[in-house]
Amino acid sequence: MKVRKTYQIYFLFITLVLFTTGANGNSKQGTKIELNGNISRVFVNTSFDFFLDTAATYSIEEISQEKFQDHFQKVTDPHVLYDYLNSPIWMRFTIQNNQSISDYSWYLESWGFDIKNITFYFPRADGKFESSTAGFEQPFDQRKISHKNFNYFLDLRPSETKTYYLKVKRNYNQEFIFHLRTNEKFLAHSLNEYFLLGIYYGVLTIILIFNFYLFYRLRDTLYLYFTCLIIACIWFSLGRDGLGFQYLWPNSPWVNKLANEYFIELIIILSTLMFSDRFIQKYTKNSKVFTLTYWAILFKLLLFVNQLFFFELNYIHYLVITIIILLVPFSLGLFALMRVKIYSWSYIFAYACLFLVIVYSYSKSIQLFNNPVLNWYFVYPVIFLEMILFSFSIFNQLKFLQNQFLEANKERTLVLENNNLLTQELNSKLKEKVRARTEKIEKMAADLAQKNLELETTNLKLQELNDQVTQSNNYLQENNAVLQTSVAGVAKDLALMKGLDFLGFKNVFPDKDTCLNFLAELKWKDKYQCKKCEYKKFTTGLNCGRRCKNCNYYESPTVDTLFHKLKFPIEKAFYILYLSNRKDVDLTLNELSEILELRRETCWAFKNKISQAMEKVGHNKELNGWETLALVNLE
Repeated sequence: MKVRKTYQIYFLFITLVLFTTGANGNSKQGTKIELNGNISRVFVNTSFDFFLDTAATYSIEEISQEKFQDHFQKVTDPHVLYDYLNSPIWMRFTIQNNQSISDYSWYLESWGFDIKNITFYFPRADGKFESSTAGFEQPFDQRKISHKNFNYFLDLRPSETKTYYLKVKRNYNQEFIFHLRTNEKFLAHSLNEYFLLGIYYGVLTIILIFNFYLFYRLRDTLYLYFTCLIIACIWFSLGRDGLGFQYLWPNSPWVNKLANEYFIELIIILSTLMFSDRFIQKYTKNSKVFTLTYWAILFKLLLFVNQLFFFELNYIHYLVITIIILLVPFSLGLFALMRVKIYSWSYIFAYACLFLVIVYSYSKSIQLFNNPVLNWYFVYPVIFLEMILFSFSIFNQLKFLQNQFLEANKERTLVLENNNLLTQELNSKLKEKVRARTEKIEKMAADLAQKNLELETTNLKLQELNDQVTQSNNYLQENNAVLQTSVAGVAKDLALMKGLDFLGFKNVFPDKDTCLNFLAELKWKDKYQCKKCEYKKFTTGLNCGRRCKNCNYYESPTVDTLFHKLKFPIEKAFYILYLSNRKDVDLTLNELSEILELRRETCWAFKNKISQAMEKVGHNKELNGWETLALVNLE
């Protein structure tokens, strides 16, 4: 803050001097860069003039007018201005080529990938200017020279003097770095820079792949967290040097904003905290470190949300809070390691590198070296060293865990050897007991064999008796079946020939199914023939009916009989028909109604139907049985 106030006072002083001296303080010609001798590279950080366009209303035509040149001021600091971040700055370069070498092609190179917007105005022969706009808010394809820095061809021939203009919009008080290079120097510098960056990203990628492989094989989140940290550092580096914008997201300038603001720094902090906690927990289970780590993660998330959506802190305050968030769980974890006598110096120095990267990234005004290239790329070897040291700490931990595993194996081997000795002693005792027990069992087995032989002899005798009993049972079952059939036939014959009361008759024809079965056998005793198609094959259906196999016609046993369309139980109708063929029984309608529990009219109607059947077939009670009337069809 003191440095910033000093620059502000200095800027105000210069402004007062310029206003008091009037036109004498500004030269219309302005600062001139001369190219002499055989030089091929010129560092022109302060060799230009600037004009602050606070209203952002001027055009290149107005800026380039002769009368407007008095408004430009000499640049005395690489930052040009420390205030007015929302106002564009016009920069004027006047270059005089005093060289006689005609094969030099000069380029203007501007460092600072994170310049918001930069427009280069190239003078044409007709006095007008041709513009070329670039910046991290513009698509990369708009650049005429596909390079991560801003490069512009000057087309400056020997003995020529030209004035070029730049219009710059910035996001912070950044240092402007400008170089003039010949084509040869530009190519050599670009190739060397890309080669070194390729080595840097190649090593980080190898470490990334190796740790991802460890995570895939071991399923340990330590390697996953470290993988996230490496990806975040690679993303940070790609955003800082512009290679990501050139190769990975050239048509998505909004990604540059993520790489240059708080988001990528949040990923680095969170992945470092989780990696550190898991690293400590693998050495010693410490709940305090675990709890404090996740409180630090919560505070960092709240700080991130506050910076984006609420009250944005000054970068120094934000930097101090961020370092405290990292330092507190790191210190507690280090203390926990020291308590178990674990001294991981690579882990400590890697954390120190991380602190250095964070401090240097936020303190953009710190200049450790006179070379701006070294100042800009200083964080790269530090990140590289940080990843190497973290990798060494992981290797040391793997070695520590391997040693623990070997010691545990030794202890387990000793335990197994002791167990083997005890097992051998027990086995010898068990052998004696087994031998004694075996002799006893063999004696018992001999006794059992003798008894088993006796049992087998007895079983053979029992089996012979059982076969005889089975034959007798089979003979009795066959005789019983014959007797049952004979009894059923005799009972039915009695029902047809002798006098039975209703209860006795019901024993022979107890239900509807018995009656229908009897009627079916009586009706189709000779043969079956379908009434529709005269087919002679059938299947027995419901209620003992017949269903034709050809036309599927179903015929009930009662069809074309005396019982067709009967309105009361068929077993009662059977009894009425049975009584009608008896000479020795003459029941009145009232007695018949009472016995059968039917209405008198129902009994009279069916008896009348029986009389009609007798008349139709000329039935003789003495010669014919009552079953012949059952098949009479009165319809």
